[in-house]
Amino acid sequence: MSEYENAHDDSPAFEPWLAVLASSIVPEIVATRLPPEFFVPAIVATVTLFVTGLVMLRRQTVQRRRATESRPRPETTRYAQLEAQ
Repeated sequence: MSEYENAHDDSPAFEPWLAVLASSIVPEIVATRLPPEFFVPAIVATVTLFVTGLVMLRRQTVQRRRATESRPRPETTRYAQLEAQ
């Protein structure tokens, strides 16, 4: 049996890591309009934002896993025990 638990909310939640990842393309778009000497700093900014977004995603995943592990699990009864009663 799968132990995957997911709270299905009706409204989507804002994910900060996704905003950072999505914004990592902005420096490259801006660099296309600027002189060539700004291209390398734009690449550095893009990589920095992208890696920061991945780190944020990883930290969120670890925090959520710890939160679900600390919650007590409901008592489960095996089918054989029910049958014996």
